[in-house]
Amino acid sequence: MNQADREKTCLPLLETAPGFAAIPSDALRFVAGGCYTRRASRGQVLCERGGIPRGFFVLVSGRVKLSILSKDGAERVLDIVLPGRTFAETASVLEQPCQLHAEALVDSQLVFVDIGRVREAIELWPQVANLMLAIVARRAQHLTADLEACCLHSAAQRVAGFLLRDADCDPRNADVGYVTLPAAKTVVASSLNLTAETFSRELHALARRGLVEVERREIRIPSLQRLRKLAGVEEDALAES
Repeated sequence: MNQADREKTCLPLLETAPGFAAIPSDALRFVAGGCYTRRASRGQVLCERGGIPRGFFVLVSGRVKLSILSKDGAERVLDIVLPGRTFAETASVLEQPCQLHAEALVDSQLVFVDIGRVREAIELWPQVANLMLAIVARRAQHLTADLEACCLHSAAQRVAGFLLRDADCDPRNADVGYVTLPAAKTVVASSLNLTAETFSRELHALARRGLVEVERREIRIPSLQRLRKLAGVEEDALAES
């Protein structure tokens, strides 16, 4: 695929990713010309620990699990990447070995962004540097929030915080929210540094208190305000995490 074809294919996909549409259109077209699309089947590894990526990924559709693996095979899930978000950006910017293992949880579509192309764009359009700073800073902020939750929050607060972060508001009632678990409970639990049993127990405890209604992977939150009070977090903090 030549540059013109890559630009035509990848430009509309990049425009939907947060922050990308804010850079000059010429810059976005230039970056898109160095990108390519990729499809990953469920279970496919996209980035391995120790590898030095030549760029980073933008998830268009699907779900991707970011985790760290020990030598004995133990896994700690750090994040579940949802559409519109990026991953592997830090390692590619630093040109250092990736510390994370990235694996598709479901069939997914991605855009691979060549970091060399991004560096060329930065020399021509300073706004691209602001975009990369925002992407890397957002990743650092997310990991800091994750560390705070693991160290300082109870299991109930972690589950409540997760639900609030991923909740979509009911357009008819802003205090009502809906969440679809983005992965199996074992994966979601690991991302909260909980066992699957503890995650299920806390979820059902919230249900007994009337704070959530659970139907398989679909969760309804009757009052976001009440759940926020339990989580002990402010609405602005959730938006930033």
